[in-house]
Amino acid sequence: MQALLERASYLYTTGFFIDSNTEAVRTISEFATANNKPLALNLSALFVVQFYLDAVKETIKHADYVFCNEDEGSAFATAVGLEAHDRVGVAKVIASYDKVSAARPRICIITQGAKPTIVATGRPGEEATVELIPVPPVDVNLIVDTNGAGDSFVGAFFAQLALGADLTTAVTKGNELAGKVIQKSGCCFA
Repeated sequence: MQALLERASYLYTTGFFIDSNTEAVRTISEFATANNKPLALNLSALFVVQFYLDAVKETIKHADYVFCNEDEGSAFATAVGLEAHDRVGVAKVIASYDKVSAARPRICIITQGAKPTIVATGRPGEEATVELIPVPPVDVNLIVDTNGAGDSFVGAFFAQLALGADLTTAVTKGNELAGKVIQKSGCCFA
């Protein structure tokens, strides 16, 4: 397992693992920091923020990327004393939250369905910058199932980074793939 982690360009975990194996998340987070590996955390679900906030905050300290959807972002906003609707504000808070390693800034990405994706970039103690990236429109009549949209977004995002794309392109490609996934029911290979 150690050899696989050492070869990885990016490490990724989800809030679901915080729920099921906090110790494993702590171990991979510390490994990422100690070995200068970019770590991404997906908040994954409302209950993760509601019931495991301390573990989420500890993981964020190691994370270079934090992903969430609008509901998870609103839950985190409420948990840290912001208004639930202030997603730009919470993206800035997450981007500027305490960080164990100063090697890279933290990037917080909040998807909001058809509304622009919020991308906040920051470092602890500094005001985060925010970019709003438009989402390609999808005819509402074509939307079949939104399950998997977030996972597809993250997959396309990291595929683009691995290919050398910039942040805006990676987010745009994530939005494009999520837009295709929501037009299908269940898992499809095409």
